[in-house]
Amino acid sequence: MDEWFVCVPGGKTIGPVSTSLLILGIRSGKVPDDALVCKPGETTWRGVFEIPAFAAALPGPNAFAGDAADARYVVKSTLGRGGMGEVRLCADGWIGRDVAMKVAHHGRAAEAQLRARFVREALVQGQLEHPSIVPVYDLGTRPDGATFFTMKRVRGLTLAQIIHGLRRGDPAVVRAYSRRRLLTAMGSVCLAVSFAHSRGVVHRDLKPENIMLGDFGEVYVLDWGVSRVLEDTWVERQPTGQVVVPIGRTQAGALVGTPGYAAPEQVQGDRRVGPPSDVYALGAILFEVLALAPMHEADTVDGLIASTVKSGGARPSVRASTVDVPPELDNICARATALSPADRFASAREMQEALEGYLDGERDAERRRELAKQHGDEASRAFEAAARAGKSGEAERARGMRELAAALAIEPSNEGALRTLMRILLEAPAELPPEAEAELQAIESSNRPRVARDSMLAYLFLALSAPVLLTMNVQRPLLFAALVATGVVTAAYMGWMWRTGNADRPYMSRAVPLSFLLVGLTSAVFGPFVMVPGMAALTVSTYLVNLRANPAVRRAAPILGLAAVFVPAALQLAGIAPQSYVFEPGSIRIVSDLVEFRPVPALVLLALGSALTILATVFSVGRAVDALVASERRNFAQAWRLRQILPRAAEERSALPG
Repeated sequence: MDEWFVCVPGGKTIGPVSTSLLILGIRSGKVPDDALVCKPGETTWRGVFEIPAFAAALPGPNAFAGDAADARYVVKSTLGRGGMGEVRLCADGWIGRDVAMKVAHHGRAAEAQLRARFVREALVQGQLEHPSIVPVYDLGTRPDGATFFTMKRVRGLTLAQIIHGLRRGDPAVVRAYSRRRLLTAMGSVCLAVSFAHSRGVVHRDLKPENIMLGDFGEVYVLDWGVSRVLEDTWVERQPTGQVVVPIGRTQAGALVGTPGYAAPEQVQGDRRVGPPSDVYALGAILFEVLALAPMHEADTVDGLIASTVKSGGARPSVRASTVDVPPELDNICARATALSPADRFASAREMQEALEGYLDGERDAERRRELAKQHGDEASRAFEAAARAGKSGEAERARGMRELAAALAIEPSNEGALRTLMRILLEAPAELPPEAEAELQAIESSNRPRVARDSMLAYLFLALSAPVLLTMNVQRPLLFAALVATGVVTAAYMGWMWRTGNADRPYMSRAVPLSFLLVGLTSAVFGPFVMVPGMAALTVSTYLVNLRANPAVRRAAPILGLAAVFVPAALQLAGIAPQSYVFEPGSIRIVSDLVEFRPVPALVLLALGSALTILATVFSVGRAVDALVASERRNFAQAWRLRQILPRAAEERSALPG
């Protein structure tokens, strides 16, 4: 940028100033004719120009004027009106394109000052060559004396229109302008403002109405009419204390900026308004984008100014009623709108970098969501294929679990993957996979030695009845010997399984006939219907619980239990074995085929049999039941925790019929 110094005779040297400001100073009469214009070189002055000669070399205000303007530009319609002029849509006959022509208001009392500010706007905007700042094409005067400049015609919606559409829930606006798109646009605005700051220009009127989003991704910062050039020493500041202007409109010669977006130092008329003031306005705009409500709300300008001066560090999450605002964006707004300029972002670029950092994280999160969804969908397809294949679908089921694990590893909170996980865990397959079946059998096999030990102890306890039987007259020694031998062999076999660990199904299955043979032989003492049914039921339960997955045992154990009771009874009914029961009027008399009953030993035998039934139930069946209860509680606890992970899915599952 060229820099000039103005040397006023008898006064001080003013500068450095830009070329555009120097032109503005000369044309507005702020620079006297007897002043000198000096341009510094690297080490010496390259030239000193007198004001009349310098001004003569400049393009005059009517360099492009009158009939030439009308010949080139044909007005088609009016696009809008503002405090300093109106914007018209014109056809450029020379180039063959549509342009926007901004024409200054003409014939007003403050025409000179307004014209100077209008020309200043064209010069400032024209020198800010940035993709997000509308380029200026021409500057001239119309036949009626009105100053105009032409610029690129931009198409799209202002950010104010977009926010209004989002607030109303307009489907087209909601579909076209996502939060990410608006945040990306805000980043472009920050960069454009940062560029202007680097050229010494402060916008001073940033607001949603002055930001436009084009139809093809363009972002424009509009209306540089009240911008401040930091080197400008000729622009007079107007006091703002008692000024009243309409809300949302910036008027020339009045409050510079728009209440509700202007920074606290700006609404208080502080002469040190600079880049931090634009940062504040950017924060207020970002607040409105996120909360869909203005940062400052009041019915009057005084109310807006009071809110601006008193409240800072605004967080849109406090005001947003229909959307969630991430804490990172909350913090960006709070810092940008701090009351003190020193507490805000150091520059508009720093604010853009904060927004870009958030968007980078959001893009990573979006990519993770996409990948997790891909794996989740693949898992669902694999599980559906496994369900159709039945028992042969284990490979597809395993693939589905791998895909599901990948989805949750990428995004642990992915709702689709969690729903699939819940469904798979709650809908357990009827058939176990071979690997799971083998693992379960290994667990059961590790428990069987303990079962064999408990059974051995039960049979040793039963052996206590042998001395009691010997206290009575044994009538059939061979039968007695068979009973004792069967008990000893069974107890010894159980002890061998316990000590060696050979308690797998084949070994345990061989103990089944021995156990029921022992039960059947005990019918020789009190007959088949006293003590024998209880011992048979206990034995059946023990084998069913501990060999529960063996279909052969499930079929054989009940049959052998019934045989242990009813085969001796059938032999007695057939007359092959002596009768154990004599039925008399009002009583049943038990006749033992093995011993002669004596009162005390007989009662001891009955007590031992009853105690054996109870204790064996506790130690054998009871432990198995405890293990099942513990397993059931663990399964329930697991299902309960899964419902906490995704309660909605669990509720929907429980609401299904059947």
